[in-house]
Amino acid sequence: MEFRITGDIRAIERHVNAMQRQQLPFATALALTRTAQFAQSKVREEMVRVFDRPTRFTLNATWVQRAEKDRLWAMIYIREHEKGRVAPIKFLQYQIYGGTRRLKSFERRLVAEGKMPPGHYAVPTALAPLDQHGNLPGREITKILSDLRAHFDPAQNLTDRSARRRLRSRTRRASFYFSTWPPNKRTQHLKPGIYLRTHFGFGTAIKPVLLFVRRVRYGRRLDFFRVVDGASRMRFPIEFAMAMRRALATAR
Repeated sequence: MEFRITGDIRAIERHVNAMQRQQLPFATALALTRTAQFAQSKVREEMVRVFDRPTRFTLNATWVQRAEKDRLWAMIYIREHEKGRVAPIKFLQYQIYGGTRRLKSFERRLVAEGKMPPGHYAVPTALAPLDQHGNLPGREITKILSDLRAHFDPAQNLTDRSARRRLRSRTRRASFYFSTWPPNKRTQHLKPGIYLRTHFGFGTAIKPVLLFVRRVRYGRRLDFFRVVDGASRMRFPIEFAMAMRRALATAR
């Protein structure tokens, strides 16, 4: 995803002298780059406004390609590739365009292992152990997959022996995740989802952590193109005037 910012300086060229004309490409490129950087900052501000505690990774989802004297345009991109992580465009596209998001990797794993019904999402409850950004931590997802014996790496799955060892090592408290899918008599009274069962010295308790809900369509939340376009139109004249003054002051 990208937004190109260009500057039309043909009208200005007709009214400047030879020295000023010589500095126009430099000043224009500088103004376009700084305009793109300003628009990028406005996108971050919009993310803070419309998202609930966005992570630093989300706030840094855009990058700017600088303008050059022989390439008088600057670009604002949303990252489409991220080594070792989900690329920001994968999740931001649904906030920008709306629509139905794809299943996350752990959700696909749950469906593949028969621990979640097809056509559903796993949505955190108010009792879920979320991090400061409102997301389920990776270590908790790993534990869920391990306890449900649905981990990508079979060696990470909970075994009967490791379950007994966990109970023995925590005589006062030990916890295990379980899924209500497929339905059975013991869990039919519970809402479909993933629950945490905690064993105490005096008994057990369960609480819902993820509930299974049917796929829903997302509405547009991040008006990326409007924010960038508005910021660019407002800022370019200011940046061009400052860049032109700098170019003339440093001209040889």
